Amino acid sequence: MSKGSEKRKEETREKIVSAACDLFSKYGYHNTQVMDIVKAVGMSAGTFYNHYKDKRDIFEQITMEGLESLRVTVKLLREPIDIWNPEVRAKTLLETFNAVFDYVDNNPQQLLMILRGSFGVDTDMDVSVWKYFQGFAKDAGEDLERWIDEGVIEGIDPMLFGTAAIGMTLQLIHIYLMEKNYKREEIISNLIRMVLAMFEAYLTEQGKKAVEALGRSKPA
Repeated sequence: MSKGSEKRKEETREKIVSAACDLFSKYGYHNTQVMDIVKAVGMSAGTFYNHYKDKRDIFEQITMEGLESLRVTVKLLREPIDIWNPEVRAKTLLETFNAVFDYVDNNPQQLLMILRGSFGVDTDMDVSVWKYFQGFAKDAGEDLERWIDEGVIEGIDPMLFGTAAIGMTLQLIHIYLMEKNYKREEIISNLIRMVLAMFEAYLTEQGKKAVEALGRSKPA
């Protein structure tokens, strides 16, 4: 295939994906048909089927690619940090949530499609999407396990903590996109405070001393 043909093929796929994201996010999976996508793009049904097997195929590809991209972006931000330092913890959370909401602001239709439409397509899709959400929680849980090993926190199940934090974040993303009652900065600020409050409730004595020492080192 020539470079020109490959470029046209990619451009066609991008148009199909853009239209599908828009329709899925507005009307949901079950209320969107292949012909709706075809009409939105202005192409023949045959062209659509040259790129995707059916509606489920394009929905699955968009959903999984979106979730994987977001997971990788967030995971890369969580390099080993000085977890003993409360200011570093807060700074890392700020950078992480800013990156998440950068993604949300750049891909609102895709996120709405994932949050509103993924479940209920079929059992296999439900399982696949849920595994991705579990993957986000697993990544956060692995960080917590490391901090438990380092003696910063204790007495908490890392996976439950990770699941709670991810679930809270996803719910607030949905509110941000749908209700528009809160600004991005408000949501991020509250998320940071809530996650830190959860985290610091399980600090060890050494962890509490680190917080106290930081407070004493600041100028009055």
